[in-house]
Amino acid sequence: MAKLERTDKPVSVLLEELGGGVLGLPEIQRGYVWNRPQARDLVDSLYREYPSGLILLWKPKDLPELRDIALDQNNSRTPDFLILDGQQRLTSLKKILEGEIDVYFNVEEESFQIYSRKLKANPLWISVKDVVGRGAVNAWRELKKRLDSSSTEIEESRLDEYLSRLSTLEKVKDYRYPVMIIHTDDYEEITESFIRVNSKGTKLREAELAMAQLAFHWPGALVKEFESALDDYEQANYNLEARFLMRCYVAIATGQNRFRFLSALWRKTPAELEDIWRKTKKSIDHTINFIKNNAGLESSDWVPSINALVPIVFYLSKKNAQLTNEEEKGLLFWFFEATIHGRFTGSPETKIDQDLKAIEAGDPIGNMVANLKKDIPSFDITVEMTEGKYQRHPFLPLIFTILRQKNAKDWFTGTVLSSTNVGPEHQLELHHIFPQAVLKESINFQAHEIDDLANIAFLSQKANRHILKSKPEEYLDKIEEEKLISQYIPLDRDLWKVDRFKDFLKERRKLITEAINDYMKETGTRFFL
Repeated sequence: MAKLERTDKPVSVLLEELGGGVLGLPEIQRGYVWNRPQARDLVDSLYREYPSGLILLWKPKDLPELRDIALDQNNSRTPDFLILDGQQRLTSLKKILEGEIDVYFNVEEESFQIYSRKLKANPLWISVKDVVGRGAVNAWRELKKRLDSSSTEIEESRLDEYLSRLSTLEKVKDYRYPVMIIHTDDYEEITESFIRVNSKGTKLREAELAMAQLAFHWPGALVKEFESALDDYEQANYNLEARFLMRCYVAIATGQNRFRFLSALWRKTPAELEDIWRKTKKSIDHTINFIKNNAGLESSDWVPSINALVPIVFYLSKKNAQLTNEEEKGLLFWFFEATIHGRFTGSPETKIDQDLKAIEAGDPIGNMVANLKKDIPSFDITVEMTEGKYQRHPFLPLIFTILRQKNAKDWFTGTVLSSTNVGPEHQLELHHIFPQAVLKESINFQAHEIDDLANIAFLSQKANRHILKSKPEEYLDKIEEEKLISQYIPLDRDLWKVDRFKDFLKERRKLITEAINDYMKETGTRFFL
């Protein structure tokens, strides 16, 4: 049975212990995930002396696997306590007081903001770091100097009030957190405490709670295996999250995707859990290579839905040989149809489970496509479906895939279009064929028309800079027709004139729609029969 110790400590002591290595993180903890507004609001709460929760620490006799806090690279001491709850708050405060998160305080309004250049013009804004670090009196004197050199006139009584408020802000470092310390070596009990604590506050997702269980049953899984894999994928331009790895792991281990039904999984031995991970890692590797090379999506930035990769990972885990040509086309067809129609938006678990069951049956790809048909009346793409602003348009990655398959080249450098080209001049950019500056000179076009998908081409940075504000009728005429055709630019030169912009959009949408339908019918021939 765990022994509980209750005490309290000021923020200044807790931050000293955090930076000095007295406090550490167990493997079951996640990394720092708060955003800057959350950190700002925390300081606001402490300034107003609102309740801010407790700090829950763990005092084990034998340390488990630890997560690297990386706050002091020169400190390698063994921590005395491990943080179970309070990491986000303490790390946020440390980042603010060291200036990494630059929070400013308005002495008149008693409000807090993340620093921006517009605050600089107002002398009533002052850095929280300066107030707490240098002291309220010094900060007040600096404030007076700025006020004296500005045109702002402040009454003496207000200056006294400002000093009082700065003194209150300085005392943030003296805010005393209730601290509860659990003395136990029962890792299962600690894991349960961690899960219960994190069902409140900034709630952990079910995947993260499952990862905590995995870390308990197979120590080292997260800090060694998962993080190493994520580093490898990042080097391959795929920035994935541990939650995705866990989702794939659970799918391969159990044949389903819900984290609430894992009791049988946690009865397996560490060796069995490790064997599942090896199989999972191999299948994720295969999936990323398939999406990069076969689909032409060279980085995770181009993948519309990471959840759409889970069924592919599961499918490839069942394959002991290379994909046949028919399987390759079928998977590509399913992947693009699923992503352009938003199959995994909202709550993805149900849809993923449907696809996992489909893969377990005969004709897995046919069954997955049958799942799509339940929600998609027709696989034929219409011109109207390609309308809309290019930002986050579901068809944008598919168009890029088709261009990559055709080895489309940059209009000016002649280099094959790729998101992994080397050198800033060759980096891929999305280019407005009718430049924004040109269209904005006219009152006839709305923002949604200017940013329409049909007005976007893929070009290198150098080409994009070369065009700038040039009119299409001037610069398109200098480009080889073959290069224009490869990006579905209408060759009717009358359509390149600004007053024909809307007609240009209509014609290019037709060409894009035809190209998409040709690609989908070529990859999914049997599903159109």
